[in-house]
Amino acid sequence: MIGQRHCPFCKVSALNGCPHLALAVEGREFVRRCVELCQGHAQWQNLCELRRKQIRQSGDWSPEREDFTWLETAFRSEFLDRLRWFGGMEYEWRTGTKPEHGGFYVLLWSREPKQLWWELREEFERQANMTSPVPPRHGAALDQYPPRASLPVASAAEPWLINPPLSPSSRS
Repeated sequence: MIGQRHCPFCKVSALNGCPHLALAVEGREFVRRCVELCQGHAQWQNLCELRRKQIRQSGDWSPEREDFTWLETAFRSEFLDRLRWFGGMEYEWRTGTKPEHGGFYVLLWSREPKQLWWELREEFERQANMTSPVPPRHGAALDQYPPRASLPVASAAEPWLINPPLSPSSRS
């Protein structure tokens, strides 16, 4: 075992387990297991779909925008860090019966894991409600802008509208 970790609360080895170890899982399984343990699959799917829709509508897509769906550090910063029952997250190298079966495990700590899972599910619901688009009042957005026909249009007869003159000191 390389980098063996101990519980931040009771100092017991993570391998021996303690009541504060909410989850010990390989990094690639971390987000999926968190969603399963909080029994928030429906809330998670709803939240992910709402975020994807917002990203498509804004045209502001980047790979980092969806990191929270699979990357444990992004998931932590998006959801876990603000939870009262979140006690910390660490990494530990663990090996199986064969050395090639080893991998980094993510250790998730909480003073009360059951409370952490309830709180995480509520956080999914809270964020989904926050990101839900509020339907605009009928015609409200259109009232803000004048019709296109009433806007002045620059023409070749008015070149100063297309290329405004430079400041008086730069004219020669």
